[in-house]
Amino acid sequence: MKLEQEYKKSVAIIGCGASGLPALKHFSEDPLFNCVAFEQADNVGGTWVYTDQIGTDKYGLPVHSSMYKSLRTNLPKEIMELPGFPHKGPEDKSYVTANDMLKYLEDYAEHFGLIKFIKFHHHIKEVSPLEGDRWQVTIIDLKTKLKATMLFDGVIVCVGNYSNPVIPNIPGIENFQGLKIHSHDYRDSLIFKDKKTLVIGCGPSGLDISFDIAKTASKVVYLSHHNKKIKNMKCPPNMNQKVDVKKILNNGVLFEDDSFETVDSILYCTGYTYKYPFLSPECGIRVENNNVKILFKHIVNIEHPTMFFIGIPTYTTGFCMYDLQVRFAKKILSGTKQLPKKKEMLKDTHRDVESRMASGLRQKELHMMYHRSMEYFQSLAIFADLEPIPPVILQIFFDGFDRFMCDFSHFREDKYKLLDNEHYMVQFPNEVQPIMRKQEIIL
Repeated sequence: MKLEQEYKKSVAIIGCGASGLPALKHFSEDPLFNCVAFEQADNVGGTWVYTDQIGTDKYGLPVHSSMYKSLRTNLPKEIMELPGFPHKGPEDKSYVTANDMLKYLEDYAEHFGLIKFIKFHHHIKEVSPLEGDRWQVTIIDLKTKLKATMLFDGVIVCVGNYSNPVIPNIPGIENFQGLKIHSHDYRDSLIFKDKKTLVIGCGPSGLDISFDIAKTASKVVYLSHHNKKIKNMKCPPNMNQKVDVKKILNNGVLFEDDSFETVDSILYCTGYTYKYPFLSPECGIRVENNNVKILFKHIVNIEHPTMFFIGIPTYTTGFCMYDLQVRFAKKILSGTKQLPKKKEMLKDTHRDVESRMASGLRQKELHMMYHRSMEYFQSLAIFADLEPIPPVILQIFFDGFDRFMCDFSHFREDKYKLLDNEHYMVQFPNEVQPIMRKQEIIL
């Protein structure tokens, strides 16, 4: 007969978006853990929750979501699934709306009974380390304004990467007399209808938003970038590609090729940075040039290895990665797998950084995966004895990205269907029969 109940480890999960929900699922279903999730909004979904609000919300906190009305996914929904819970629809589309994705996450939370573990309208004020690798978490109930302090054995940070905009420091920008906003605050193209607009940046959001504006704009839209891959991309007739900006004047823009264009508005599609204002300095985490330091496998806080970050790597298959990273963190926190000594984790991270820099990546790109995705996923799976991500997922990611780059106006008409871990079918616009393809990633 058991004389006393076995001790359960307590876990705090910060954020209930696409990375926080699988964290909550895996930890809540394991009898070794007691867990609670904190979400400052009134709903699950994170950045997939659309709001007309920009700037600050009703509680005076920065608006988290970067969703805009016309947004559709730039990856097929077939690879934007959390394992064990496929999309229910729409079956005739692979590229779906933000609202479809939000509904998917809401259904996921309901299906796995996660809502009862979530404290909504709760803002994390501070997280501080304690002796014994434990944590003190200070929370504010936004409705009652009451502050509470709780102690945990582990902290899982799942706050997302797309809510803290980067504004470039362009010479003369303070003199510009027109409208200036970041894509984080973009909601609708109508505010640009009668304006000559400069869009700076051609990442997925830069391309998507510039095409969106061009549909309704009565004037020219300029897309400024230095990406050679899209130089020959077919654009709307009222959209012109330009080189990087050299200087901003009060009524226009001087580009690096010394051409000048008058503009009425500037939209920054210049990306986001990582930001963790709730982590005390004692946590040992700092963000330098968009690089979160210092993490083992882009997940584990090396200084305090009972803190884990889910979803930091970019340019990869996010949803499957979130689930894999969570399973990795749970293996460590449960004691099933032991981390290397601090010295070895630092060496491993240093080798990873050196390899990335040698391949041509810049400091601010050290969390980008892309063709390193398979290597990264395998390293997590092998280290923690985890079921790996099916290789076909990454193959669709790369194929979809290529379609995105070569036929931006029509790639969302493609339809995908997963057949097994190595095969899938894709039907392109104007093709009568779908094509069956096999995973052929070459690294």
